[in-house]
Amino acid sequence: MHISESLSNEAWTDRDLYKKFYKYSIENKSEFWKSQIDCIYWKKEPDEIYKNGKWLNGGKSNIYYNCVARHAINAPNKIAFTNYFDDPDIRETITYSELDILVKKIVKLLRYKGVKKGDTVAVFMPVRIVSVATMLACAYIGALHVVVFSGFSADVLSYRIKDSNAKLLLTLPEIRRNGKTIDIKKTIDDAKRQLGNIIPETVYMDNIPDIPNVSDNIEWLSNDDEAFILYTSGTSGVFKGVVHASLPYMLYISSTFKTIFDPQPNDTYFCTSDIGWITGHSYMVYAPLFWGLTSVIFDGTPLYPTPDRYWSIIEKEQVSIFYTAPTALRTLKAHGNDFVTKHNLSSLRLLGSVGEPMNDVAWQWFFDIIGQGHCPIIDTWWQTETGGIVLAPLRNLNQQQCVAGNPFFGVDVSIIDGQLVINNDFPGKYKRILNQPLSNDVHNNDIYKTGDCVTVINDEIKITGRVDDLINISGHRLSTIDFERALSCLDEISESATVAIPHEITGQIAIVFVVLAPGRHDSTEYVNNKIKEQIRQSIGAIAKVGRIIYLDRLPKTSTGKIERQKLREIAISKQSV
Repeated sequence: MHISESLSNEAWTDRDLYKKFYKYSIENKSEFWKSQIDCIYWKKEPDEIYKNGKWLNGGKSNIYYNCVARHAINAPNKIAFTNYFDDPDIRETITYSELDILVKKIVKLLRYKGVKKGDTVAVFMPVRIVSVATMLACAYIGALHVVVFSGFSADVLSYRIKDSNAKLLLTLPEIRRNGKTIDIKKTIDDAKRQLGNIIPETVYMDNIPDIPNVSDNIEWLSNDDEAFILYTSGTSGVFKGVVHASLPYMLYISSTFKTIFDPQPNDTYFCTSDIGWITGHSYMVYAPLFWGLTSVIFDGTPLYPTPDRYWSIIEKEQVSIFYTAPTALRTLKAHGNDFVTKHNLSSLRLLGSVGEPMNDVAWQWFFDIIGQGHCPIIDTWWQTETGGIVLAPLRNLNQQQCVAGNPFFGVDVSIIDGQLVINNDFPGKYKRILNQPLSNDVHNNDIYKTGDCVTVINDEIKITGRVDDLINISGHRLSTIDFERALSCLDEISESATVAIPHEITGQIAIVFVVLAPGRHDSTEYVNNKIKEQIRQSIGAIAKVGRIIYLDRLPKTSTGKIERQKLREIAISKQSV
């Protein structure tokens, strides 16, 4: 069977054709992925698609060249990004040729600072054009970027700089949120104090100097060269640095984006993610650029100054594909339909959701009010570890609500004890976990347990929740251990435990259980304030506490393990009171 790019796209709209193509892609892995590589520019084409746990053996390319350089040649004046800010009156654009120039300017800066292929560069920046260009400059020279969400605390920033052995820290001095200036420099200074004598040089990217006499030659990468490190909370409850290989990652995100979203040259695409998350990497930066799209990026919040920022941007930019998070939808729905209906959203043809499962009410509102009943909803499921989309519904109007749907071509999934499991290797799968011994189960066709519970509805997969102790707040995956570790240093507290329960706006909220230290007589208000402030400083503002519950002791098993299910039951019962 010959699978062309156009046939792959068509198969994501037709159930019978999908089943036929999916079966072929699983049984003929190398042949299927070979059909997807023609869209990539190769300095040297791969000798083999897959062998001995390695993808694209012998191939040489560069994700930057595929995402920017070739479009700067073929469509130099096309807008690559339109950047909206906290202030609705500020709007910036950059063409592909201008982006190419900006990236090369940053490349020279990186090389002047001694950064070379294989080095790690920390990026602590908001969603700006210069932030994206900084990521691309790392890709240009084969350095690994480790992007840290700009809302994280000094504790988180310092840990990731140290753990990744970052050679350089690139940042901006401040950002604006909800009309207020946030001093990023203070967070960086606090992180530096924690790092002691291993502080990397910090470069502020608000005024990039011109560096003469430095090469801007591109680095052609092989199949095993690495693209980036991105931290996530794993099933062990500890932050881990997920490392992706550049060329296989490029193949997977370009193929999934093209097949599932069917981008067209005249589309305007708006992804509301932050660059600090995997969605921002894969489907805000790299995949849309790979296909030469015009993208909208937004450095602000959907509620400021009014709850119609998204809809105003969609109308102004004539956005046709809109990819966002369920938390944002639930929040915006709560403000009523008037903020939506005063805008013309008729340019939309496709909607997408990412980060957490949607509920039925949010799905229906998304479909009826935002999509006006004619836009399919691509309700995707995937993880930092998978690099790109693994499950998505077919791109038609015959969809089941809140069902992630179908595995992507070439990804063999099954359900074991109620948990979604991936049974084979595929190009998007992470290469390794930073600073951990290489595991034989990464790229040797052994199963990858995703940690997510699923059920099957009419032959399609629905995500129902986590099997471990993670908390998904507004699409941000945090560990209960992070909450508990933060509180362990408070003198007022003897023990604490954190669980997640459902929440109609943020998806989940954190409920903190506390046992006060013996002999303490502090007021509840005083301790509550200390708990919330400690968590905010240790993790960041996104780690919001829904409720604090005081117990005489934590329920534990005979081996001393906290019985979190009992705590969840207590939390839910008190929530309904």
